[in-house]
Amino acid sequence: MKMYVGIDVAKDTLAVALPQTTTNWKVRSIRNTPEAIRKLINELPDQSHVVLEATGSYSVLLTYLLCQAQVAVSVINPKQSHHFAQLQLAVTKTDESDAVLLARYGQLVQPPCYTMESDVLLRLKQKRTLLRHFKKQQRSLANLQHAFSPLPVQDERVASSLQQLISHFQTAIAEVTAEIDQLTTQHFPDQLRRLTSIQGISTTIATALIEVTSGFAQFHSAKALAKYIGVVPVIYQSGKSQITKGICKTGDPHLRSLLYMASWSAIRYNKPCQALYQRLKAAGKAPKVALIAVVNKLLRQAFAVVKFKQDFDPDYQPVLRSFPCFLT
Repeated sequence: MKMYVGIDVAKDTLAVALPQTTTNWKVRSIRNTPEAIRKLINELPDQSHVVLEATGSYSVLLTYLLCQAQVAVSVINPKQSHHFAQLQLAVTKTDESDAVLLARYGQLVQPPCYTMESDVLLRLKQKRTLLRHFKKQQRSLANLQHAFSPLPVQDERVASSLQQLISHFQTAIAEVTAEIDQLTTQHFPDQLRRLTSIQGISTTIATALIEVTSGFAQFHSAKALAKYIGVVPVIYQSGKSQITKGICKTGDPHLRSLLYMASWSAIRYNKPCQALYQRLKAAGKAPKVALIAVVNKLLRQAFAVVKFKQDFDPDYQPVLRSFPCFLT
């Protein structure tokens, strides 16, 4: 019988709720370090199933070591535990109570097991995050340089320092971009080639899709992929009223912006996307609404070429068929 263990993750500590009976847990706190986590893993009961929240970098070490030790683990969205706490009418929020809440969530909901990303994908995520920060810093410095340019009296030392920093970030951006391209080409050559065969999807977008989706490994439908990235409409219906509240925006905002920009290219060069855009515009849809529909079309095309292992064919006629499961 599975025994659900709830772990609330903080920067320096982990609150662990170990089951004593089906309704009681013993809660203790340990350090969020490799040594303490390995000791905890050795002390876990047989058939333990750990439940924790996704808390960015702080939870990755714990998840990584649990998966290495082949301990069943579920990583849930913090929104899920928050709404579960509201369902339980919880009025207390501490690390200890959150750990017990996660254990109870595991018992009642029995969430699916999490599959840890490969070391290559973990490195790719870090490099893409670093690249975004480099570009942000470069834009900030370039804006500052532009703001100083009309001043009647300019400090040469300031101008020189700004130019040196901008040049430094340009070099760093080029180096990190080359490393990302090398990693993707080396470890995901087929996916990269098939994704870039779609008109509108560049190498940058293809690399971002591979990184964000873990190589499309955990998705069984294009709709689930679009929801994960955050481009599906939010529909509110009650009685006679039905309101569409834009898109859900649940995923990576940087990837969403890249896909939105890609839709402008797709409506010019991608025949199915062009036909969809023109049809929606003729039906009276707003341009942005039609472009978001094109983004969804691009994601369906990306999902199809990766899942069915075929290059993009703009004249392809869809047929009903099953696709292989990546989790086997």
